[in-house]
Amino acid sequence: MFQLARSQKESYRLVCRVQMVLQVVAGYSLQMVAAYLHRSVKTVQKWLDRFSRMGPKGLLDLPRSGRPQVYSPEVRLKVVGLACQYPGKEYLPGVTHWSVRTLAQIIRQRFAEIGKISRETVRRILKAHHLQPHRIKYFLTRTDPHFFQKAEQVLKLYQSPPEDGVVICVDERTGIQALERKHPGLPMLPGHCQKQEFEYKRHGTFCLIAGLNIATGKVFGQCYERHTNVEFRDFLEKLLASFANQKLYIILDNLKTHLHSNVQELVAKHNIQLVFLPFHGSWLNQIEIWFSILNGKCIHRADWKSIAKGMDEVMKFIVTWNENWAHPFKWKFTADDLKKLLGVEEQIKLPNSASFMA
Repeated sequence: MFQLARSQKESYRLVCRVQMVLQVVAGYSLQMVAAYLHRSVKTVQKWLDRFSRMGPKGLLDLPRSGRPQVYSPEVRLKVVGLACQYPGKEYLPGVTHWSVRTLAQIIRQRFAEIGKISRETVRRILKAHHLQPHRIKYFLTRTDPHFFQKAEQVLKLYQSPPEDGVVICVDERTGIQALERKHPGLPMLPGHCQKQEFEYKRHGTFCLIAGLNIATGKVFGQCYERHTNVEFRDFLEKLLASFANQKLYIILDNLKTHLHSNVQELVAKHNIQLVFLPFHGSWLNQIEIWFSILNGKCIHRADWKSIAKGMDEVMKFIVTWNENWAHPFKWKFTADDLKKLLGVEEQIKLPNSASFMA
C-alpha cells in the first residue's frame, strides 16, 4: 500500500484511492483528505467503504458490462488450444512456432465457423491466457541420480573448508581462439567508443587449465595447445609444486581426461583428493566465475598474431589478477538452497558404498 501511494507507474486514480485510505487511517478527517486530494467527501467515503468490504482489491475498478463478446468462450478455447500445438505438425510444415499473424491466418483458412477473426483479437485472447508463442526457454533434464549428494559435498567444502588442506576449483577453458584483426582498431575518443576491425585472421586455438584457490582468490594456470590427460597431469604436477607439503582438495568435473589412469596414478602418489561435480553441475564450480572475468578483460577484445602471443597474454593476465584483484568470491549458495531448488525435503545420505571423491 505504501509503495502504491508513491508509485510513478500506476495510474493516478489508483494512487489517489490508496492515499485516501492511508490518510484516513493516519487520523485525518474525511473533509481534510477530500480537500488535500481535490475530491469530494462522498468520493472519499465511497472508496473507504469499498476498501473495508473488499480489501485492497476494492480500490480497483470493477468490470464493466461494455460491448458483448463477439467470440464465445468455446471459440476462445479453440484459439488457445491451437496456439498450444506445433504448427508444423498439421498446418504449416517446416514452421516451428506460431506468430499471432500466422495463427489468425490459419484460423480464417481452416475454421470457417469461427469467422474472419482479426490478428488483434487473437493477440488479446493469447494475452488473456498468458500465452507468448514468440518466446522460448531452455531447460535441462537432470540425468545424474546422485546430483544432490555430489553437489552437497562441493557446497560443504565452500561453506566449511577443511583445515588440513587447500580447496582448489579446477577446470579447462578450451577453444580460446588466437584472432588477429586484419586492420588496426581505433581508440576511444570523446563521443566515440573504441572501434575494432570486424574481419580477422584465425591462427588456431589453445587451452587454459586453471585452478582457483577459494580462500585467497588467486589463480594458478597453464596454457596448452592440446587438452589430453598428458597436459592435465602436467598441470597437476605444477600445481603440486606450488602447494608443496599441503593436501589439495580439487573440485572438478567428470571429463574423461580427469578420470584417466595416467591422472589417477599421480593422484594416488600424492596428497590429493579429487571431488567430482555432478553431471551438468559446472555452475557449482567457482573457477567459472573467474573464466567470465578472463573473457571480459583479456580475451574478448584481443588482437593476437599467433597462438604463442595469445598464451603469453593470458598468462600475463593471471599475474595481473593475482597481484591486483585476487579476492575470495562471496559464495552464498548453500546445500539448503540446493534442497529448495531441487525440491529435496530432507537430508539424503550417501550409501556406505558410494563415494564421489577420489
